Amino acid sequence: MDELELLKKDWKKQEENLPKLSYNEIYKMTLKKSSSIVKWIFIISIIEFLLMISLEVIARLNGTYDTYEDIGIGNGFTIGLSCISFCILLYFIFQFYKNYRKIITTDSAKVLMENILKTRRTVKRYVFINLSFITLILLSIFAYTLFYSTGFQEIQSASTKEVPTYLIAVFFFFVTILCVGILGLVYYLFYGLLTRRLNQNYKELKRLEV
Repeated sequence: MDELELLKKDWKKQEENLPKLSYNEIYKMTLKKSSSIVKWIFIISIIEFLLMISLEVIARLNGTYDTYEDIGIGNGFTIGLSCISFCILLYFIFQFYKNYRKIITTDSAKVLMENILKTRRTVKRYVFINLSFITLILLSIFAYTLFYSTGFQEIQSASTKEVPTYLIAVFFFFVTILCVGILGLVYYLFYGLLTRRLNQNYKELKRLEV
């Protein structure tokens, strides 16, 4: 008998000694893991909301928004954008909480699979809407600064060497890509990795249903 056959026999003996988990036990383990992941998605979204409020208050107190006023962007505009950002996040915090409540009260593998898919879709929508909104804000501010801001035009006129408009536009465009890319990476590290773990749980449940 060769070494391969001996190894096969050894593996079979080890498999026989391993504990056999029932359908319900595997389902309960997957449910527990999934509810824990969704709870963390909910917690992270709350932390993000609190961080956003803190940064907003700090920016208002230390005069960061005065720079926008210098280029002609009024206080009302920045306050409006902040309110929209907070509303978007609050809406998705509520959705994450609903997803969490649905998962912890799930009573079948099929329903749990559906709830996992819903949660993943909710996270993807949140990331897409947030990144799109931030991209739109940055591009709008840059476009306004470049073409309509009298303050910026005065700085350009006073400069000894005027920089071509198209070069400034390209620079603004790459700054936007960089900012959105960094934020997208942060979202991936927090939300993306959690949704990948949810997807693994979904695949485990799918194997149970086969």
